[in-house]
Amino acid sequence: MKKICLSLLVIISVIAVSFCGCQDRGNPVSRGPVPAGSYRYQGFDSEGASIVVGVISISYRDSVSVVGEWALENIGPASNIGPQIGTGLLTGRVDGRSISIDLNPGWADNNVVLDGKLVDGRIEGQWTWITFAGPTTRGTFVATKVS
Repeated sequence: MKKICLSLLVIISVIAVSFCGCQDRGNPVSRGPVPAGSYRYQGFDSEGASIVVGVISISYRDSVSVVGEWALENIGPASNIGPQIGTGLLTGRVDGRSISIDLNPGWADNNVVLDGKLVDGRIEGQWTWITFAGPTTRGTFVATKVS
C-alpha cells in the first residue's frame, strides 16, 4: 500500500509540475504598452561610459507581468556592476509605459534591477545593483527593440 501511495504521489507531482510549465507566455508581438520581444541592451556607468551590451527578451505572462531571458557582456572598465554579466532569466512588471525588470529573480541579495520607460520605441532608464546594504552602484541603460 505504501508503494502505491508513493507512486501516486510521484505521478501527481509530475503532473502538477507539468502544468506549471505550461503557462501562457502571452502574445509575442505586444500585450501592453511596452512591446514584448528582443531588445538590444546597452548599459552605461554613472559617468556615461558604455560598460555592458547584449540582449534582453521579454514576453507577457499576463497584462502586467513579464518574464524573459538576458545575455549580457562587460565591454568597459567597470568593476562594481553586480550580477549583470552572463545569462539568466528575468521577471518584471509593467505599469503604463514604465517597466521594472529584475535580472536575478529569486535572489534575496545581489540583484540588478532595471527601471525604465518606453520612449520613442526604446526602453530608457536606470539600472541599480542592490545588495543587503542597499543600492550599491547605479548607471543608465537603453534597450532598443530588434524583434
